[in-house]
Amino acid sequence: MKKSLLLAALLGATLGLASCKPTTSSNTGSSNNGGGTSDTVPDESPWTPDWTDQGLASGTMDYSQDSYEDKAEVLYSLEKYALDNFTAGIPLYDDASYEQFSARVKLPSTKYLTNYGFGTPYGEIDATGTMYNGPINESVEEWKSYFHGYTTADAGTFNAWDSQGSDVSDRMSMISSSYFGVKANADHSDYYWVGSLSMTDEPIMLDANGQVIENPSEDQTSQFWRVKVHTGAGYTYHMAPNASATLRSKYDGREVQLEDYLTPFKAMLNARLLRYTDLVSDTSGFQGAMEYVYDTQAQQGAWEDSGVGIQINEAEQSIDFAFIQPQSMSYARTALSSGLYSPVPAEFLEDIGGGSFNAGAKNFGTRPDGADPYKCFDNILVLGAYVPTYWEAKQKIVYESVDDYYEADQYHYDGYTEVVFSGENADVLAYNAFLNNELDEVSIPVSQLKAHRNDPYVLRTEGSTIIKLNLNSTTEEQWIEYFGENGTIYKHGKNDYWDVKPIMSNKNFLNGFFFAMNRQELADLAGKNPAVGYLSNAYMIDPAGKESWRASKWGQAVLWPRQYAAGNTACYSRELAETYFKAAGDEMISQGYYMPGDTIEIIGIFRYQTTIDNIGSYIASYVEDAFNAANAGNNLKIDLKLEIGGSTYNDTYTKMDHGEFDFAEGAVSGVVLNPLDFMNTCSSTTAINQGFCLNWGEPTDEVNETNPAVYKGYKFSYDALWSASQGWSIIDEGITSPVADNQQLIDSGDNVVFRATFPANATDDQGLSLLTFSVADMAVMLGNTATPQSGYYMSGNFTPVQNLNGYFEITVPKATLQTYIDMYHKDKGAVKYFMLYFSLVYSVDLGKIGMGSGVITKSVLINISGDIAEFGMTAYNS
Repeated sequence: MKKSLLLAALLGATLGLASCKPTTSSNTGSSNNGGGTSDTVPDESPWTPDWTDQGLASGTMDYSQDSYEDKAEVLYSLEKYALDNFTAGIPLYDDASYEQFSARVKLPSTKYLTNYGFGTPYGEIDATGTMYNGPINESVEEWKSYFHGYTTADAGTFNAWDSQGSDVSDRMSMISSSYFGVKANADHSDYYWVGSLSMTDEPIMLDANGQVIENPSEDQTSQFWRVKVHTGAGYTYHMAPNASATLRSKYDGREVQLEDYLTPFKAMLNARLLRYTDLVSDTSGFQGAMEYVYDTQAQQGAWEDSGVGIQINEAEQSIDFAFIQPQSMSYARTALSSGLYSPVPAEFLEDIGGGSFNAGAKNFGTRPDGADPYKCFDNILVLGAYVPTYWEAKQKIVYESVDDYYEADQYHYDGYTEVVFSGENADVLAYNAFLNNELDEVSIPVSQLKAHRNDPYVLRTEGSTIIKLNLNSTTEEQWIEYFGENGTIYKHGKNDYWDVKPIMSNKNFLNGFFFAMNRQELADLAGKNPAVGYLSNAYMIDPAGKESWRASKWGQAVLWPRQYAAGNTACYSRELAETYFKAAGDEMISQGYYMPGDTIEIIGIFRYQTTIDNIGSYIASYVEDAFNAANAGNNLKIDLKLEIGGSTYNDTYTKMDHGEFDFAEGAVSGVVLNPLDFMNTCSSTTAINQGFCLNWGEPTDEVNETNPAVYKGYKFSYDALWSASQGWSIIDEGITSPVADNQQLIDSGDNVVFRATFPANATDDQGLSLLTFSVADMAVMLGNTATPQSGYYMSGNFTPVQNLNGYFEITVPKATLQTYIDMYHKDKGAVKYFMLYFSLVYSVDLGKIGMGSGVITKSVLINISGDIAEFGMTAYNS
């Protein structure tokens, strides 16, 4: 999704995102993004782990508090595993772009800082100056002096508390503030942290007794932190000019009060909005938050008695925080820099929720359906640089600057307009609007790069997302385990099984595929940077967020073997590809999968036809030409068929999620200051990847005999090493089992039974489980597809029952389900599928596993579907 550089830079400022020093400083440069260019490769790896073989790892392990150098070694092993075993797919290039600005915009710098940009929000505009080749094409006189940007999505809300979409978080950044932000130095070569809502430029480290720790070292950590915050005069809320007169009289110009700082946290936890998961996260969440979420009595009492580690300290004019895990200064500051935490009066949420705080939390920032574009802002309260004044759904939104914003002197635009361009041709529509003098900046489409490459107003960004080819490298047996009739990922009827291609699980073939990719040519076609690794330049490894993982000795060492073999950093070698393809062809024939003279057809799916035309055809020719030349002697050929994944953008991802592809275009990105956490996306285990894995092959919950994950000489499964990096993990012979793995629904007479495994080795000396389970908010979702979107909460006893064989079960009566099925049919019509949707809450007593005292509570969100008729209940097809 396209986001304007103004929004992106505002987001970087309000979230306090860190960046590395720029690798590019002009409009023609290119970066070494994971080995992007064809630079010379050194004869030796920049780093080699000094690990003596210790055999399989066993014991209770927790690497979450290790030094960043140790964490870098873990990340080295995980990314290397992901590339060696193709669980990361085949990287192609990052999402860098060429951005062209109008001539009337004066930017602070033409140098790009990752996660900071060109300082676009702090630029200036000559309202009467030239846009692309003439005066601005804007019908509203007042808006002519506004910065004109665009987006490719409009979710209809500013409420980032309840959304994961970057368009929503970008939009909320326009109307909110954060505790800390970043500023560029004088020559725009680096940035530094500053307090925004915070009175200090850094959070204040405390000891367990609440005493300030003076001058903590860079590596020193603590669970306890304080942020002194601004309130009162100079810190005021605003509403749109056409908002309700009653609300405006009450809140427009109202000063921020200390208790307002608690409202965002209460909103997310009490209303259980989507981003409450950030607050209960093991790595950056707060003490007591998880317990509070599921304790309705605590929610009805005083906040100071809630047990949540986020509390007002009136004497210090501060918010005091208690994290679950100890944090260094850098990580604490990053965790506390989210624009999600911008203060809001609790009373405002009650007013827009009809007296209900939780309803108001859900309504905050939303646009009422069918509302007048000038009169749809009653749900929006601003403590930011801009206030929205016009919002035409999925068409356009306009903001005017807030003159008395406490940092108004940093912003020089009179306002900001954002046009929405959607669909496959959104980039072309935006480009045409730029040529028509309607926009102040645009990402130049691939087809137009040559026409603008040397334009003085074209600037190069760095990418944070890797575009890659996801792979279905399963054997037939593995595919059936994942996606067959009883599939652990998604179930298919036997008539709908995918035609698994044996060659896709051949490592020689996949290595040939990897080295056949001419990444530099692809990147030039797409206007991007070539990429060889899973993580881009934007990901940071050091605590200060200054050193790029990709530029570090560990990050370079991951890629070095492939770069050295290819003879260039972009890892393109037709000769090496042919060597691997010849070996693959010989193996396939000798094993009886194919005969000489056969043509092997593999299917690649893409989101858009334009991508197939511009990029896909090159990918196909790379593989076909090299493979067919390598196997000319046995006349074994390969034919790549490229298809669009479906009629919508998400159809392609659905096919990947369901294992219905051979290879497919994909992209994924995470929190750049926590790349180790982001590596969960390379796990094939649902309880770990949370639905973000789209590469299927050898299971990551087993120790890979050829390419295991290794740390300090001990061998792990991928899942076990990743889990240990996030917190306590019980590992036995290199393996750990996540909670709620191998999920399935079972027809048990009068009941539907949910069954899943728990860590069988998480038991005491008597064989009893160390984990305590419960269920929160059991709901049934119903609809006419296998992924229903609406349903009902259910009452009843859904206590999990643990079995000594390593699994637990939750029983749901069919009679209860049928009641809701009938109700749904009466209210909404056809219903063929049901989904059980609930939070599985589990706790561990740290004393029982020898890791201190206290109880850690976690949860896993479960959603699993079934066909109503197949479970013997009555479905309604019409």
